[in-house]
Amino acid sequence: MHTVTSLFSVKNVSYRIDGNDILRDITLDIHRGEYIGIIGPNGGGKTTLLRLLLGLVEPITGSITVNIDKKKIGYVPQRLAGGDVTFPASVKEIVESGIFDAPSSLSRDRRILEALRATGTERLLEQRIGTLSGGERQRVMIARALAGNPDALFLDEPTAAIDPGSQEEFYAFLRKLHKGKHLTIVMVSHDTDAISHEVQRVICLNRHLICHGSPKDVQHHIEHYGH
Repeated sequence: MHTVTSLFSVKNVSYRIDGNDILRDITLDIHRGEYIGIIGPNGGGKTTLLRLLLGLVEPITGSITVNIDKKKIGYVPQRLAGGDVTFPASVKEIVESGIFDAPSSLSRDRRILEALRATGTERLLEQRIGTLSGGERQRVMIARALAGNPDALFLDEPTAAIDPGSQEEFYAFLRKLHKGKHLTIVMVSHDTDAISHEVQRVICLNRHLICHGSPKDVQHHIEHYGH
């Protein structure tokens, strides 16, 4: 019998800032190999949920069980480093900073090149990160996450810096990553139409868990019950 492994188990989690509820009584599981989209309005708690799962903040109430080494979680935040053209780091240096287990120099270089190849950015190796386009920077930051050999990848609004013409290419790249590397991918996005065509499961948040399920089931819930 096939057993589905839960990488993250969230039980009755709430989070507040200055007495204001950001998330209330959230219970859900994220399983190994899933491709999940998190949607909801601005201020609905999407980024906060990612930060809770990553252990960057602690819940006020409830518990989060993480069945994965936190060093094996790649994270690409919404605000990318290197937007300033004067930012001095090269692409190689940025990607290398994602390697935490200090292998040999030869092994580090191999990991860097593999991550850049996986994201189609090998040609950018020596370029300064601040001179790249938004889409190129986004791919380099994903390469940084991949260089750590993650088992799960968290992306916060990954298409925010990418022009509309490049977004389909980017989603195709994520599909390839998910299928080829069997990565667990959790993606926050405001683009509900794209999410509905890309992911296996949707989590809809507006401070509390509105619903979760297949894109079709979530769309049905939203159309009939609203947020």
